[in-house]
Amino acid sequence: MNNLKKYFGKALDPIHIGAGGYRLGGVDNTIVREPATDVPKIPGTSLAGVIRAFAELAKEEDEKKQDSEKKFKDLKIEDVFGTENKKGMLRFFDGLIIFFPVSSIQGTVWVTTKELLEYWLGDLKDSNGEKMKIPEKIDDKAYAVKGIDPKKPLNLGWLLLEIENIADGKEIVLPLKLKEFLKRIVIVSDKLFSHIVNDNLEVRTSVRIDPTTGTAAEGALFTYEAIPRGTILGFEVVIDTRKDENVNIDQLIKETFPYLKLLGLGGLGTRGFGRIEVFDVNESELNNEGGTK
Repeated sequence: MNNLKKYFGKALDPIHIGAGGYRLGGVDNTIVREPATDVPKIPGTSLAGVIRAFAELAKEEDEKKQDSEKKFKDLKIEDVFGTENKKGMLRFFDGLIIFFPVSSIQGTVWVTTKELLEYWLGDLKDSNGEKMKIPEKIDDKAYAVKGIDPKKPLNLGWLLLEIENIADGKEIVLPLKLKEFLKRIVIVSDKLFSHIVNDNLEVRTSVRIDPTTGTAAEGALFTYEAIPRGTILGFEVVIDTRKDENVNIDQLIKETFPYLKLLGLGGLGTRGFGRIEVFDVNESELNNEGGTK
């Protein structure tokens, strides 16, 4: 039996998953992107590697407990994550950007697309349980979902867009973990989403230090980009429980969440990058049954 789990993550720091090497362009060290859309992502291999490492730490901590308190007594990390010669019980998919924060005249706005909303959150409903009517065709403008004043101009970075208010003043129900954080939400087209994301990534400049002098090395200035803090991402993991239905793998994955929040993932961790708060949203919240509590 295969069990698909959806998890959400809020970037507490900028996240840098390097594409490897340098390339010509505005930024030297770029991050991994989806080839078809050019939107940054977190590769499934990166997720699998860091979650496995933190799962081993969680297993070590569990082994220090009394037998009656142990959660993973009969669980073997090699069986769950696999080895070079044996397939594991987990399959990690790429982490995708769902809500991307952009500075605007009205404050920080989280940008998304119709397809992302429908896949990750299902039908958006208001407090009366009525489904929000999202246009079938998304034009090159901003469709206000939450917290946007349609009477005021709205810029997304350098881009000034016409606003269409599809929320009609009604409060949209979101999962509890997202409700208070996402103050302003707009939907844009897939084409605009890619441009908006790539034009508003965090870009920093650093310099290599010469170990002999302890000062900046000549000609060693470089730039690197990252997914900005406040981005909401979605992760999917398939759990294959056919080998052992009694192993609580979902609980093991959740035990790694505090490590991800404290130690993070990706590169440049010593420069304050990588921390992410990961959480799952239950089915009742995805069906908008628990978002108003």
